[in-house]
Amino acid sequence: MPPREVPPRVRPAQLEPEDFDAIREAVMETPRGRWFLDEFSTRLRRAEHSSLQDSMRRLETAIASNHDEVMSRLASVLRSEAEEAAEPVRPAAETRLAPRHMRYYRADEDIFEPAPEATLAAVPRLLDMLPPEEPAPAPRRRIIITRHKPGEPFDVPLAEELPRAS
Repeated sequence: MPPREVPPRVRPAQLEPEDFDAIREAVMETPRGRWFLDEFSTRLRRAEHSSLQDSMRRLETAIASNHDEVMSRLASVLRSEAEEAAEPVRPAAETRLAPRHMRYYRADEDIFEPAPEATLAAVPRLLDMLPPEEPAPAPRRRIIITRHKPGEPFDVPLAEELPRAS
């Protein structure tokens, strides 16, 4: 079934925008209503899509049939923009504050230029600013209990063989 033309959206005088939600909820209550809204949105999308494709085809045809004219216009626009860019730009009028107001401001050079007395040695080392590390606590002694059946030989691990506890 080919898609029908969708009529323009004309809102009846007696309906308000708030009524749309109530009507939609009423239609969505039944399976047939949900199918209807889904089908309507599909058909609407299909109609919009085909309309957009037709517009693009017309645009492509217009450009293809007038290719030489379009290219000459494009070249002239690009040439004029290049000429405008080549023209010297007049500097804007410099706005300055009155000398009495300048005492509240510093020049950019004064802000971003390092002071003559600033040296690397004058910057404190961050490591020196950290509090001293606390000494690591002494390792605790542990008792190891090994269970075995009577008469079964077993080895008692030496302290050096045990994994270090962290």
